[in-house]
Amino acid sequence: MTIDTSDGTPAASPDRPAAPKTTLKKTLRPRNRKAQIITVAREQFGRSGYHNVSMEGIASAVGITAGALYRHFPNKQELLAQAMLDGSSSILAILDEVDRTDSKVVFTALVRYGLDNNFRSLLFDQEARNLTPERRTEARAGVREVTSRVAVALRHERPDLSVPDSVVLGWALTSIAFSPARHRTTLPRKRFEALLARLFDVVRTAPVLPEEPAAQPQPTSNFSHTSRRESLMGAAITLFDQRGYRSVTMDDIGSAAGVPSSSIYTHFGSKAEVLQAILARGNETLRLGLVQALRNADSREDAIARVVHSYTNSVISPDSAIAILIEETANLPEEAQASTHIAQREYIDEWVHLLGNETADARATVLATISMINDLTRVRLESRQCAIEDLAVRILATQTV
Repeated sequence: MTIDTSDGTPAASPDRPAAPKTTLKKTLRPRNRKAQIITVAREQFGRSGYHNVSMEGIASAVGITAGALYRHFPNKQELLAQAMLDGSSSILAILDEVDRTDSKVVFTALVRYGLDNNFRSLLFDQEARNLTPERRTEARAGVREVTSRVAVALRHERPDLSVPDSVVLGWALTSIAFSPARHRTTLPRKRFEALLARLFDVVRTAPVLPEEPAAQPQPTSNFSHTSRRESLMGAAITLFDQRGYRSVTMDDIGSAAGVPSSSIYTHFGSKAEVLQAILARGNETLRLGLVQALRNADSREDAIARVVHSYTNSVISPDSAIAILIEETANLPEEAQASTHIAQREYIDEWVHLLGNETADARATVLATISMINDLTRVRLESRQCAIEDLAVRILATQTV
């Protein structure tokens, strides 16, 4: 659209040629501006994490001012909530268009959505702790509805499947469907779809999942660390897991550990040093667990089962640093990030080597399996540890030689 403007130039006459018209282009606000903002925010939150994204950065990526962005969303927390809710809503809209009684059709729709949208962390709401309690409840309800669609389709096809087992399988398949966007292993799209379809078949046809052994009473210890450094690390693991690294201060850590503020810096020069020590502990725990598992194995199948059990135990341990390893590495200085990523890659290499099939397909399968374990324990299904490990071993067996 253009509009004429007058600058007071005398009107044209035979002796005075007409002055050229000055036109201004009026930019119309797109009707889908809010949707554009949510799309960009979802990408940035998924790639960089909530605390590493600014409202100004999102506004710049959309091509608007920060002031214009705040007219749509009052703060970053609300924008995160809308991004998470929009992710679940858009998935559910797609699932509304397919046969709800066909689990393969539902799973394929999830896979294609994930590959089309590079859908990373918003479904498995690692950032939910940054929401208000009310918004967190809404976001998780959306996530549960997505996984419920898979579980309902499975129960329709397998009447013998119990509701608890269908919940586990629904979460497992949803995690696998979105796994390509959560790691850097790349495959041609058709090959990725074919690989995930094979993993789907393994999970869908899994026999009745193993029952958990009777819960044993856990001993309560009245002992604590004499080392203040260990007490500070333990407190930091809990706080980082509950609130996120950026929301925790050194004083918070000292207070939780019962260590005076004046003494904290005797043990750690900064909060980044605390995080680095925790992540180094997490990587070392995984490596030691893997070494022990391989030392006691008497066959490839036994080794795979032992490694899976070692990893799952590490994830669900009350003082586990694995969740911090997954979610907070980006908050390290660049050099420390690089060494942490090397340690993580070497750990994955061990899993791939164990399969005897060092291909991109095998690596993608390992990463999908680890993501599945992480997700099922994150949503409080750790009480089904035997079932989770059984599924993991079955999935990995698709790549053994």
